[in-house]
Amino acid sequence: MNIPMDEIFAFHAARTGCHIDTLNYFAQLIGYQFPEHDNDKNLEPYRTGYAYINYARHHPNCTVSPQQLAAFQSAHDEHHTMQPHHVRHYATMVDVPDVRIIEMVCDWFSANFEENAIVHTNTYANVMEFFDRKMAPLDWTPRQTKFIRDAIETISSCADYDTVHNIWRKLSD
Repeated sequence: MNIPMDEIFAFHAARTGCHIDTLNYFAQLIGYQFPEHDNDKNLEPYRTGYAYINYARHHPNCTVSPQQLAAFQSAHDEHHTMQPHHVRHYATMVDVPDVRIIEMVCDWFSANFEENAIVHTNTYANVMEFFDRKMAPLDWTPRQTKFIRDAIETISSCADYDTVHNIWRKLSD
């Protein structure tokens, strides 16, 4: 399947926008906003690295070449190391400021929604399951663990998923 690059990049920009808007929807439920979130994903080399993967995740008939997968992996690894809303940015979890913890939690909510409701990969049923299985084993302090669990519970109890679905409708317009 030969898809024009302009189409792939346009889809990537729209999908990234939906992710950021969803993250900020969840963030505003607890009094935060992160307008700078994932701003690097629309810049090279991240844009090309992520664009094919994002397109393929939403278009199952699209295949990703080994070169495209390698570009994604490189962009992904660098993004996760450079951006303070990812745990790989920190030598130890005790170094993570509360505001970045909130951004992480909202990122987890946005990614979990996309996986469960949009692309139906269902990796984790909910954000608490993701935290318990993937993130809780890290070296968080007891205070941070409580802070994370409280944020997850608050967002879970306040979120209107019809509103979140409406954010993602931009991809089908």
